[in-house]
Amino acid sequence: MVRDRVTPTTAALQRRMQLALGALRGITLAWSAIVCAIDASSGVLDRPAVAGSALVVLAAWSVVWTVAVGRRDRWVSGVAGIVVDLLLACAAVFADHVVYGGEHPQSFASAWPLVAVVATGIAAGASAGMAGGAAVGLANVVGQSTAGGGMDGEWLSSLGTLVLVAASGWVGGWVADRLRTTAQAAADAQARAEVARTLHDGVLQTLAVVQRRSDDEDLVALAREQDAELRAFLRGEPVAGAADRGTGATDDLAARLREALAGVERRQRISAQLVVVDPGTARGAAAAALVGATSEAVVNAAKHAGVEQVWVSVDRRLPSGTMVVVHDEGVGFDTAAVPAGDGLTASIRERLAAVDGGADVQSAAGRGTDVTMWVP
Repeated sequence: MVRDRVTPTTAALQRRMQLALGALRGITLAWSAIVCAIDASSGVLDRPAVAGSALVVLAAWSVVWTVAVGRRDRWVSGVAGIVVDLLLACAAVFADHVVYGGEHPQSFASAWPLVAVVATGIAAGASAGMAGGAAVGLANVVGQSTAGGGMDGEWLSSLGTLVLVAASGWVGGWVADRLRTTAQAAADAQARAEVARTLHDGVLQTLAVVQRRSDDEDLVALAREQDAELRAFLRGEPVAGAADRGTGATDDLAARLREALAGVERRQRISAQLVVVDPGTARGAAAAALVGATSEAVVNAAKHAGVEQVWVSVDRRLPSGTMVVVHDEGVGFDTAAVPAGDGLTASIRERLAAVDGGADVQSAAGRGTDVTMWVP
């Protein structure tokens, strides 16, 4: 499945769209069977046995495909499912020129090939849908030129069919992508609202009490900063000064790292020495994820390493991308014996994996820790 972000919400929406297409496959084949039966009785259908066999194959595949969608089998939206679907669609279009010997008002298999093209767009994106539609359109051209008696006077009609089927695949993929994006945005907004209701009477009020009653200026400043960032997050706004904002006033990775590390230094009372060998090629969401993961790695060192200083180095990751190493000379730990915590799993590895990056941790008891992170 070709999408930037696959979540339970988008997966469920796609499954519902595919189930609807499964029902449409059945309707188109039922109608095609009725038309073929009428054409066979009237003599218009030259090869009724071939037509019946082809319809049985298409019906069997439609049942297998729809059942697999209902069972959430991944192969349906993978390469294997898409290739089989498009091959059968091309065969159905080609068969139209084989089972009929002359003019006929209804094409063989009705709109089944078009449904397969739209299914490809939904599963693999607009570009794949357009390519699949073009392949089905070419099958129609080949069928007309080889089995349909030549292309005399049929070029415009065949090319028009190719363009329309390819466009249908692209539109199907584009609409599906917009629907997934909208559904996920609504789900995110609902989740944020639920979190806001949960936190309002707890964390936010606690931060407000700290700001009013504490005599520790550093603690009050930290509470004020966290209160502002949390409220901005709950409103869905960019968090000013946050380490992992999606966009920023500058694409300078070094500047964004310095700003983020300065905030960690204030909050955690640790010194983070930044050395930039080469900022690499990371930009946009990848750079933002790297900055956020780096901040979390420094926070982890401040909490668990027992040190007052860490070193953060930035370098290019060949052939492209950026790599950051956070090094401390603290107590270290046995990576095989100590399970990864939420900070490493959610705030570092999952954040980087979302932009096709990754992280590696090297540590040993009494020998410090190196957290190596990279993004494309």
